[in-house]
Amino acid sequence: MMGDAGPARRICWLASYPKSGNTWTRILLGNLLREQDDARLVALGGAISSNRTMFDNLTGLSSADLTDDEIDLLRPDGYRMLAAEARDRLFIKVHDGWHANMRGDPLFPGDVSIGAIYLVRDPLDVAISYAYHQGHQDFARVVEQMNNPAHVMAGGKGRQLRQRTLGWSGHYRSWHAQQDIPVLTVRYEDMIADTARELGRMAEFLTIDADAAVIAAAVEASRFDRLRAAEERDGFSERPEKAARFFRSGRAGEGAERLDAPLQQRLRDCHGDLMLELGYGNSRADGG
Repeated sequence: MMGDAGPARRICWLASYPKSGNTWTRILLGNLLREQDDARLVALGGAISSNRTMFDNLTGLSSADLTDDEIDLLRPDGYRMLAAEARDRLFIKVHDGWHANMRGDPLFPGDVSIGAIYLVRDPLDVAISYAYHQGHQDFARVVEQMNNPAHVMAGGKGRQLRQRTLGWSGHYRSWHAQQDIPVLTVRYEDMIADTARELGRMAEFLTIDADAAVIAAAVEASRFDRLRAAEERDGFSERPEKAARFFRSGRAGEGAERLDAPLQQRLRDCHGDLMLELGYGNSRADGG
């Protein structure tokens, strides 16, 4: 993955709005690359882009002493340092929308990027899952966040660095409008419907040589019931303190069943064009 000149292209960004299948994708890829024991929820080689400790270690600075905008000025070079130190691919989870810092530099530098796998999920289902992830069932609050282009996660003195989501549509549009990083788009519903096919698409995108048997074994090791059992047995480091569990249901169509009609309509009013574009026009996440 080294070029003849310039920095190493080591990073594959796993980008998504929260609760869209990002962690499941990392586990699938980890099993595909045989980096993960199927009996443990061991992280795929790489990092989470908003990891505050990683930022502090890379920069030698305390992020607690910096503003969010000052941190964003340093993040691109921090990722370049990660790429320079890596011997193989790095898979970095990203919930930020794609955007530039105050200097005009993209937060996620294309010069060290292999590409981005973009995970997208029916926003009705995201609303349910994201609420549980935050430790409540106030779906109206989450719908407001999803509809707000100025919505941010974490930041300040929180455990993670600031993440500008740009709202559900803004997040998707931002990653697909940029020209620096090649993007493979994967619908969560298609992953459920044919996990092996979608994992094969990811392997091809990343030029990973994996035959049907290897892909099938990775899919089997990453079944949702097995992940839930592993979390129950061993815990999971990425589970938020307020959430009862990280791997909850994982199924499609729950939003259409549980969100009341006015909340569904608020999501359609804000994101209807993109929902239709992505095949969510009937607000049913059936994988079709």
